[in-house]
Amino acid sequence: MITTVFHIDKDYIIRIRRELHKVPEIGYDLTETLKIIRRELDAIGLPYTEELGESSIVATLNEGVGNKTIGIRADTDALPIQELRESDFKSTHPGKMHACGHDAHAAMLLGTAKALKEMEKDIHCCVKFIFQASEEGVSGANKLCLDGVMDDIDFITACHVVPHMKVGTIQLNKTCSNASSRGFRIKLTGKSCHVSKPQDGVDAIAMATRVYTGIQMMRAREIDPFESLIVNIGEFHSGTANNIVPGYAEMTGTTRSLKNEVDAYVYKRIQEIADSTAREMGGSAEVETYKFSPCLINDHGVVDIVTEAAAKVIGIENINLNKPISMGAEDFAYYTLKKPGAQFGIGICPEDGKYAPLHNGNFIINEDGLTTAPAIWVQIVLDQMDK
Repeated sequence: MITTVFHIDKDYIIRIRRELHKVPEIGYDLTETLKIIRRELDAIGLPYTEELGESSIVATLNEGVGNKTIGIRADTDALPIQELRESDFKSTHPGKMHACGHDAHAAMLLGTAKALKEMEKDIHCCVKFIFQASEEGVSGANKLCLDGVMDDIDFITACHVVPHMKVGTIQLNKTCSNASSRGFRIKLTGKSCHVSKPQDGVDAIAMATRVYTGIQMMRAREIDPFESLIVNIGEFHSGTANNIVPGYAEMTGTTRSLKNEVDAYVYKRIQEIADSTAREMGGSAEVETYKFSPCLINDHGVVDIVTEAAAKVIGIENINLNKPISMGAEDFAYYTLKKPGAQFGIGICPEDGKYAPLHNGNFIINEDGLTTAPAIWVQIVLDQMDK
């Protein structure tokens, strides 16, 4: 273990975070965001590639050095939310906001890269800095993994800001940290006809309501009640007039589960229920997934690595190893399907305790908390580079 003293440039992280906050972008459309990240990596002096994934950047420190490669990931996309809070760095893009802290994540990763580059001669391993697009949309992590970003990484970590936690504290666990999330769309095709001759048609609304009931019955009678599972239909569209039997209906929904095998079973049954119901009524069904993230299950060994490093940085008393399980999704899970990984939460609660939740137009970050993750990441590299 090395005891090298290192410096995290807090002013730098805050400045970059505020610059990113002013130009929030959605999904893979990250023109201004990527321009800032490229500029900073060039200034730091780190080589990088944009050939992996889509609208993502992977920078490398010490390519080919040592016997270990450590990955650190930050997401970079924003949300379609109007910012309500006034500030000197308020979003300049109407209807878009960094309401989930990804601006802070990206700035903290740049701050980490800057700190490690400054002590490059003392680093005996390779470090990959992953700036990932579209965590909120169709998974950017999955695209990076499919392109092989994890092939030469031994283990990976990430962090997420937590609004209600005080500055200088972190949370993580050795269980399922975040639920799987699957968005699905059910398309039901029947046959339209005039209401005066219903025998000539196939009622798509009737099909859809039976499918809905079948899905809820499946949830109630086929799944162990001790399993944490959500199946929700959030949209239902059909019909054009009150005197026409509709020939088409469409529903969209989401499932959330704490076990990937439960998610797979439920999605298979949704397909079967839709298909059999439509066929019985003389119509047809099509079911598709348009967004999916698997369960995020932290690796026990990587949790221990994070805990050991964090204890040196913030003190063991400021580490909560009993992080509550979230039914929200986190596509960092894709990396952990490839190699050991763990994500930890960092406290960013304002001193007055008045915080707003994630994905809220009043979301705010206490920027005093933005050195916690970079310090832990640097300490992880120092602790693990020779092991």
